Amino acid sequence: MIRRLTVADVGLLRRLRLAALLDAPDAFAATHYREAGMTADEWRSRITGARAWFVADEIALAAGQPSWTGVPGRHDLISMWVHPDHRGRGIAGALVGAVVDWARGEGAAEVELWVVDGNAAAARTYAKAGFAPTGGSQPLPSNPGLIEREWIRALT
Repeated sequence: MIRRLTVADVGLLRRLRLAALLDAPDAFAATHYREAGMTADEWRSRITGARAWFVADEIALAAGQPSWTGVPGRHDLISMWVHPDHRGRGIAGALVGAVVDWARGEGAAEVELWVVDGNAAAARTYAKAGFAPTGGSQPLPSNPGLIEREWIRALT
């Protein structure tokens, strides 16, 4: 079951996010070291801020936020992760759908995400959900030796 996290779920957010960063350190712009040192108030602000966090049965996580680059009409899908024991069961697709539905409800015209080169499973999930690569790329902030690619899905 997919549900949106509330401030009462701050411990769950922290647990899942840190698990994701340990499991797949080269898939995220952030590092486990940095986020493990965040205060309770910083974790709470992640839920009470502009982001919408979604969880699937306490084994998977994804978030949506207004465009971090400030592009009008664009929202971002970020922090997607499914526990390794539960991959390949459609959970990621359901989380993508929850974030896309949230972004649409917020008035977004498109959703952007970034995929690290070599993450074929993520690329397949996003392509199946209607995202397409734009040709844009950048070094992964947490590991500049890796390249991540921009993908967009129009909502109109």
